[in-house]
Amino acid sequence: MSKGTYEDFRDALRAFESGWDRDRYDQGVIQDWQLDSWAGGTVTDFYPGYTSWGDLSDAEWDAMSYRSMNSLGFVGYQFGEALLIDLGYYDDDVFYGAGASTNTWDGTWTGKNGVDSLDAFMTAEAQEVAIQEAFGYNLKIIRDGLTAQGLSLEDFIGTTTTYVDNGTAVAVELSLTGIMAAAHLRGAYGTLNLLLNGSVSTDEYGTSILRYIDQFGGYDSPGIDEAIAFFEDRRTGDEGLGTPDGDGGTGDTGGDDTHGDDPGAHPIGTLPPGNGTANVTKDTADVVITWSWGSTVVLEDFDPAADTIFIDWIGADALDIVEYATADGGYGTTFAIPSNNQMLSLDGVRLADLTPANFTILDSTAAAKVLSMVSSGNSPDGGDGGTDDGDSDGDGHGGHGDHGMGDDGNSDDDGHMGGHTHMHVLLTSAAPAQIIDGFMPAMGDVIEFGPDLTAEAVTIFEESGDALGQTVRIEISDGADIRQIVFTGFGLDDLSLGNFSITDQALLNEVAAAIGSVLETPGDGGGYELNYDSDGSNPPDTTGTTDAGGVKYKADSNADDIVGFRPGTDQLDFGGTSVHGMIVTKSLAGEVVIDSPWSAAAQIVQGVTYGDVTIDDFGIVGNEHFRQDMGGVVSWEQGIGPRDSDTIYIRSHEYGVHEVIDGFDPTSMKISFFYFGTRERLEVTDTDQGLVISSLPSGQSTTLTGVTTADLIPGLVEFHFDQVMEDNLETPFGFDQNDVTLVDRSMLLTPAAPAGASTDGFQTRTGDLTGSIYEDTGGDTGDDPGNGDGDAPSGDPSPEGSDVVTLGAGADSFVFGWSYGTATTVRGFDTNEDMLDFGTFSDGQLAVFEQDGNLVFEVLDNGGDFVVIEDIQAEDLRASNLTAPDWNAILDNGSAMTGALTDLGFDGF
Repeated sequence: MSKGTYEDFRDALRAFESGWDRDRYDQGVIQDWQLDSWAGGTVTDFYPGYTSWGDLSDAEWDAMSYRSMNSLGFVGYQFGEALLIDLGYYDDDVFYGAGASTNTWDGTWTGKNGVDSLDAFMTAEAQEVAIQEAFGYNLKIIRDGLTAQGLSLEDFIGTTTTYVDNGTAVAVELSLTGIMAAAHLRGAYGTLNLLLNGSVSTDEYGTSILRYIDQFGGYDSPGIDEAIAFFEDRRTGDEGLGTPDGDGGTGDTGGDDTHGDDPGAHPIGTLPPGNGTANVTKDTADVVITWSWGSTVVLEDFDPAADTIFIDWIGADALDIVEYATADGGYGTTFAIPSNNQMLSLDGVRLADLTPANFTILDSTAAAKVLSMVSSGNSPDGGDGGTDDGDSDGDGHGGHGDHGMGDDGNSDDDGHMGGHTHMHVLLTSAAPAQIIDGFMPAMGDVIEFGPDLTAEAVTIFEESGDALGQTVRIEISDGADIRQIVFTGFGLDDLSLGNFSITDQALLNEVAAAIGSVLETPGDGGGYELNYDSDGSNPPDTTGTTDAGGVKYKADSNADDIVGFRPGTDQLDFGGTSVHGMIVTKSLAGEVVIDSPWSAAAQIVQGVTYGDVTIDDFGIVGNEHFRQDMGGVVSWEQGIGPRDSDTIYIRSHEYGVHEVIDGFDPTSMKISFFYFGTRERLEVTDTDQGLVISSLPSGQSTTLTGVTTADLIPGLVEFHFDQVMEDNLETPFGFDQNDVTLVDRSMLLTPAAPAGASTDGFQTRTGDLTGSIYEDTGGDTGDDPGNGDGDAPSGDPSPEGSDVVTLGAGADSFVFGWSYGTATTVRGFDTNEDMLDFGTFSDGQLAVFEQDGNLVFEVLDNGGDFVVIEDIQAEDLRASNLTAPDWNAILDNGSAMTGALTDLGFDGF
């Protein structure tokens, strides 16, 4: 069933793009102050008799949508200078993406369609024609690109295809209007990459191409040929840079980074010289750079004098090229696609070593970018170092600006903008010199100093006296040389401690002093003192209304307390705030607290405890790490998740809680950070009383009497993935991140993520158990220290190898665990007394089938991790043979596991 007419499609797209969405305005999602900003004045400036934008008639509202301009100067449907040059409406030498940081609209209007000024373009008459021309322009590029590969748009339209978006499988139905909208967001080449290579890209604000495919798909539209003809029939010859008779006319932009050559003029295989002169294909090139999610390749034998590189349909906006230096005097060049989590490095090769003869590059914008760098070979401080500010390549309208954004610029359902893609920059002692563009302190981006960096090795300062303008510079010295990491576009005053993750206390003090922050000393109780504050001096902000008609309170640890919060009706708005600058804790009275990890600043939700709220009361949380930690805190407070008797669960959120644990056995018991609620200021200290694990700001501590850090076994200390692999919580223990155990947190509560975003933490791994009771036992005892109840089977493991477990006499319990790529055979299972314990495995993480007289369980997506219960069929089992923790629903009626076992003949449920 169609969603509506072609006009309905354009209306929906314009409402979303421009921010002038009446439905969202009526719901309180978009507010008058935002419309003031996009209109460039208040309602009385345009309609003197009105007091609110809500007073506008529908016709007046639509008129304002065409006038809407965001902070980057994009207009109406989010037209920018670059696209209008391609469509023949506008000419300029310097514009957004080509020398200007915003759309300045100071070029020349061509008069096409009667449009001779920006004001004339900000009308329905102009933009309804231009947007349909843009659809046709993009469809022509997509059609021609597919034709060159022996394909057509008809091969895709009407199909449902599954793509991988930021590591998550997403199925969407492809329709013509969805493809039109996607091309308007990510350009023709970005959409072509999606269709040909399965590449899922986002704009510079993190909006996924799949969102547009889905949200704007399914409307009526003209046919493909008709849509293209709409553009072709309105050509004036002034499309592209220059004039029809001058340099850089239609289809001949000289490789300009903003307006690539018309693919129809240069089909694949007959590329212009500006795309490299290697004359190779994907099959004949020595090196191929194409869309390959998550791949990391380092080549040590690339010969610039002879070898070739083929770069697939990857636009300039998606491609980063960085020349790097190493601490030992080495160097190399990296080609990265940050949005696809991939990079390829040519070790020992400088940009100056490369020439156009090394390259064949399909996308003209990427060619312009790459060849301009290799031809000069003098990229300052290691090259580009960051993504382009906007699309700026004819691939789309560039940047969408901030329409529909909440006041904190967060990624949510409030509007198209969604926010800025979070940047997390890790610096270590081996970090190369580089220039980093696009880092945004106000959006919660983070600079992490690795545990190998000390105050003596690091200097941080600002500089504004060179061609880069205002910058923050971090110098790293390893004694042999000094390297600068340069962050462009802001100064020290723009930074807060929330923009840093720092292990070394002396380095933390140095950074705090440089940015003018004060590290306060906690009170005598080991944590900061919580003070109730609702005097009205700094009242909490509100950011809109909820679907239930309640209030959205902006979470702000520096603001007054929130008073009168109504769980189930009101909502907390954390936006995109980083976990490095804000956490949630619990007051002595049990109330929810919005807290700063760095000081006594805290906002108490007065009178509201964790027992009063649901996870939905925390709204949409843009920062993934914050979602995880917040979910851990709420899960602990609400009894969600495992509570194994052999495990000490370390928490950080409870003011006034200081636990002393006697009898902790470091050779068999576990320490878990499953519910730990912060990524900062964790301390692990050996004292006369024992090992003390504590954290600020709450000061919460756990003392393991008679135990030292030297007694601990890395594999018996549990974290979930991001806590270790991205935030190094293992460092205070002195452990290597590869030696601790990773456990799955997906069964915990988690606040909602922005549309298109995902939350990981499902990755698992058993750590190093050397020195424990598990050492030299001949194999897997059936007890994975990361899962289960800690009781190993009583029988001796079989000497046949690490993949066999033999159960002995008496009642034994085999606990399912994670063992990547390993097939474990369980022998001697006695249905009269033995048990299969599913531990922390949730429904859907295990599959079960019968094979060769054995019952086989597969741990899904774990490299071929199988458990074979030898000589047992499902029908042999009894209900008493199966168990799981009370909180685990894997054996509940109606679960996938119970259904699968029943289908195999088990009748014990």
